[in-house]
Amino acid sequence: MDILKKTKDCFLSHKVLIIILLLSFLASLAYSFYFKIVPAVDARAYDNIAQNIASGNGYREYLAGDLASDYAIARVGPLYEYFLAGIYKVFGHSYSVVWLFQALLHAASAWLIYLAALLIFSANDKRKKIAIVAAAIFGFYPDLIEISAMLMTETLYLFFVCLMVYFFFLFFLKGGYRLVALLGLFSGLAVLARPPVLFLVPVILFYFWQKRNWRQALLFLAILILVFVPWTARNYQVYGEIMPFGSAGNFNFWIGNYHGGNGEQEPTIEQQQFLQTHKAVEINSESMKHFKEFLFAYPAEFLKLTALRVNKYFSIIRPMGFWFYQAGIGQMIFVFCSAIASVFLLVFGLAGAIKAWSAKEKKLNYLLAFLAFTPLIIFATVVETRYRFQIYPLLTICASYFAIEALNVQGWRRQKLFIASAIIIFFNGFIDMLLSWEKIKDRFGSFFNF
Repeated sequence: MDILKKTKDCFLSHKVLIIILLLSFLASLAYSFYFKIVPAVDARAYDNIAQNIASGNGYREYLAGDLASDYAIARVGPLYEYFLAGIYKVFGHSYSVVWLFQALLHAASAWLIYLAALLIFSANDKRKKIAIVAAAIFGFYPDLIEISAMLMTETLYLFFVCLMVYFFFLFFLKGGYRLVALLGLFSGLAVLARPPVLFLVPVILFYFWQKRNWRQALLFLAILILVFVPWTARNYQVYGEIMPFGSAGNFNFWIGNYHGGNGEQEPTIEQQQFLQTHKAVEINSESMKHFKEFLFAYPAEFLKLTALRVNKYFSIIRPMGFWFYQAGIGQMIFVFCSAIASVFLLVFGLAGAIKAWSAKEKKLNYLLAFLAFTPLIIFATVVETRYRFQIYPLLTICASYFAIEALNVQGWRRQKLFIASAIIIFFNGFIDMLLSWEKIKDRFGSFFNF
């Protein structure tokens, strides 16, 4: 009877969380099965690679031609492609099963954010409210529900980013070699799913340095590196070069930084032709060569492009929803929901980050360090709306922190911090609107006839 009572009490105390996770799972699943989005462009490439892996043909996009010339190595990966291949191997080539697994991963990520928030605000008497609201923000965020309905890397890599953040703060509070090992494993898998996650690793290493935990630091690095050994060895065997991250990252340095560019993912005709006519190893080296030449020849323009990327990264006028599978009123509704969600997340997230900074608490400082390091590689390469998804788990925690703390203060809307954050975010969006007016007209013209 005592066991039944404890189980019932536990369920009731987590009832709201269970409802949030269940609804976020169902929202993702319903969106997937309603639109049944056919893989295109990157998603089609991931699908092709996964099918080839599952059928025993290896990590390649096309069967024609030699492996060294195949474009698969220039795709983001390889973890997502192997994730898809595992599903195809067991269940056959079924998008429905992929949507099911990605809906589960999306809900699981929201749960991990809840757990991470409990750890981060362990000394705060409102920690459960903060954690539940953070899980809800992430679980019902329109962009993340939409992307979970596509064969794209984001849902999987965000799950591993959430695992990485959760195990870091769990280790922060409890310590121990087992947690270090798990942190190294999940960090390695997160980077293997999306290489820019590597920029979170210096924050973890700084913690080890600050605590002088050299043995634990070595264990963390050893496990993280071991995760890459099979992939790096395979690439060396195929291409004769050490390539732990493939060649996608290097190409982004080139297409995001050239004379007359705008910092977005809009390759020139020359770059597209080079991509189509050269091998991955050549693309890798040529990309960095052009980037270095540009950097030394036009340092001021590089700084300008970096500033533009920062502006666009945090812009509220760059919602998701402009995908091929929607049109008309349905697309307009989604774009509107995405825009509203981004306004809330960016304004409340910035306010929460500033409030966390003023608290001068170690765990919050590390949360802010993750927040600061996350977009650095994007600022130096190319910016797209979905490229900022990696910061969303961290921003949801900050946004929830401010929302719960602010709601307990009378007249919170008039708080200087909230007003200042709103002014900064809206002013940044206004600048982006002025600089990108032609693109805005092109995208929104079908809705408003201008």
